[in-house]
Amino acid sequence: MSYFQCLPPELLSYILELTCLADAPSQTQTAAVLGRVSKLWRQMIYSTPAIWTSFYVSKDKDPRSLEAPLLRSGGMPFDVHVVDNETRLKAAREQLNALAEHSARWRNVEISHPEAFTLLGKAVPLFLPELQSLAVQTTSYPLSDTPMYLYAIPDYPATPNFPLGWKNRMYASLLCLDLCDIELRPQETEDFLGFLEAHSTLEKLSLRNVWEVDAYIPSRTVVLPHLKELQLRGIPSSEILRWITAPNLQHLVVEKSSQLRYWTPVDIKSNYATATNVTLIRFSTAPDALLNVLHGLHLASEVKLVSRDLRSRHSFCTESILIEHKLPLLTSLHIHGVASLPRLKAVVEAYKETLTEVKAHCLDLGLPEESILKDYGERDEALAWLKGQTTFKFDIEHSSDAFGGRYRCHKDQRCQEKM
Repeated sequence: MSYFQCLPPELLSYILELTCLADAPSQTQTAAVLGRVSKLWRQMIYSTPAIWTSFYVSKDKDPRSLEAPLLRSGGMPFDVHVVDNETRLKAAREQLNALAEHSARWRNVEISHPEAFTLLGKAVPLFLPELQSLAVQTTSYPLSDTPMYLYAIPDYPATPNFPLGWKNRMYASLLCLDLCDIELRPQETEDFLGFLEAHSTLEKLSLRNVWEVDAYIPSRTVVLPHLKELQLRGIPSSEILRWITAPNLQHLVVEKSSQLRYWTPVDIKSNYATATNVTLIRFSTAPDALLNVLHGLHLASEVKLVSRDLRSRHSFCTESILIEHKLPLLTSLHIHGVASLPRLKAVVEAYKETLTEVKAHCLDLGLPEESILKDYGERDEALAWLKGQTTFKFDIEHSSDAFGGRYRCHKDQRCQEKM
């Protein structure tokens, strides 16, 4: 303890701040515990506003308990998190309403909750002048105790019948918008596009499963000149793919949908031609769409392909398309779902002059599951060649799918040992 007493106040304050913030979402409890160590520590903690700039909504918290931390934050911008699925809607709204009295200081809002739609519509203020990031995701209700031999189906709440008021929301400093499973009704689509147009300072936009399948999708384009990252997943209409024009886009993430067949290379090039970092999800069963994307994104230097459809008859098209339609600036290739090592070798050979990094996951063994062949010589030769190259970095992981699980293929201990 004597050594800490000799530390400069600024350094001690910084150490306590990092200690408390590292213990999120319990940093306020951590601060209270550390404050009991000594009078000096208590003074330092209570006089360091940065320690009190993250507020987590929880099921057991009294809204009145937020008053002291708000006072200690000293007028600094703070973050609001609603990430405890067990917090009931009433308790979450009461705590958000208490924080709303200081809405001019809200900096980042994260809501991951079964009632996220209601909380966004009823508890998040319409005017947040300092808001930089808004991330809202609807999650399932906590699963009840279910016997291990029974499969528990996640229970998602029905979408409430009231508008989210996009037309009236003003977040002048907004840089990041992330919506997941937040339904946009047909009557609100125009308002949402108007919201995007009014917030042209956006640098990151992520839209995942936010439309009704049969919703009316207007033909309209919004220009976001500062947008650097765009993620589109769960797309029910090709018009959505044309909504955003991002003349300075750097990172594009797109998930395969049936509508991608209407997304032409001309559309892609006119909207996202500047993208250099491209992630394509489940495109192994959409070879035509993959070809269109590669035709439209000729500046791509980092490409990541994520797939779980390796048993499709189209799954071997990915490598062929990459070879036939070369990306002249490709330096980094990351494939979740390599159909076979020899095919990966063929791709790498085609890009050997520009590649500096190759990553591979979800490795198949180069043979069908039903095969009775035991000769893995071609596969082993390809693996040895890839690992022996010095012009690029090669990383490989065995039988791990894009979501961290085990890929359903027969195990090969020899292959694991070689890797």
